[in-house]
Amino acid sequence: MNEIITEQLNSNVTDNFRNRLYANGKSRNTVKMYGYIVNQFLDFIKFDKEAITFENIEAFKEYLSIEKGYSKSTIYLYIRAIQSFLTYIGLDSLGHLSAPKRPQTVPNYLMNDEVTAIIMNCRNLKERLIVKLLVYTGIRVSELCSIRIQDIDINSKTLKIRNGKGDKDRLVVFSEKVVPDLRLYLMGVRDGRGKGDFLFPTSKSRKISPVTIERVVRDIVKRSGIPKKITPHTFRHTFATSLLRNGADLRIIQLLLGHSSISTTQIYTHMDDRALKMGYEKFIPSY
Repeated sequence: MNEIITEQLNSNVTDNFRNRLYANGKSRNTVKMYGYIVNQFLDFIKFDKEAITFENIEAFKEYLSIEKGYSKSTIYLYIRAIQSFLTYIGLDSLGHLSAPKRPQTVPNYLMNDEVTAIIMNCRNLKERLIVKLLVYTGIRVSELCSIRIQDIDINSKTLKIRNGKGDKDRLVVFSEKVVPDLRLYLMGVRDGRGKGDFLFPTSKSRKISPVTIERVVRDIVKRSGIPKKITPHTFRHTFATSLLRNGADLRIIQLLLGHSSISTTQIYTHMDDRALKMGYEKFIPSY
């Protein structure tokens, strides 16, 4: 154990930790974030192995909250990363670290007329397809950027998401309302530019970035005159809420969204009283 601890406090510690996370099947984004967090923690304790104590971890939490002004959700992520790191270096003896309870906020979502207004204010086929894929499938913006043409089956109206959150693959169904725009767009991609196999390629045949998609959405929303703060993730919340209103089972919503746990999906049951009332009226027992 001493050899592990000595090794982990040299300059290669985060590299070794990242490699272990990759070996354990963690996603690229998780590995990157956990490595960044551990580097911050080690800087805080000045890479002193004797300073890895429960008291100093609590001091680090106070630093994040007071000095950095981080939210409970962010500190929760930090503690999860540090707990994973302590397990890696064999310091489980410190026990389970307590993380602040994350507030269960109600996600922002759109009403049907707002979605219609946004679609109507798209300037071209590409913008309209981006919005429709987001709002009719509920996929994440990173998943939208990674769509390849060969993963789309128009006949069955399905889309394969590869290496989604947690590096998991899943099948997503899209609406018939997406099909006409998708057919036209694919004809243009195949006939015109030859820019690789991404659905939304850049000029250098690379996949488009989430930042670019966010900018496109922001511009469309501005033209629509909707005062809400709307991001690509708002369409995901809108999709889930619409499914719930229409009577979809939480398990189906979970699978479509790619949630690893049903508890993540359950937040949508708090979003719309009408959905709860409809469910009650539909399934109320008769004594």
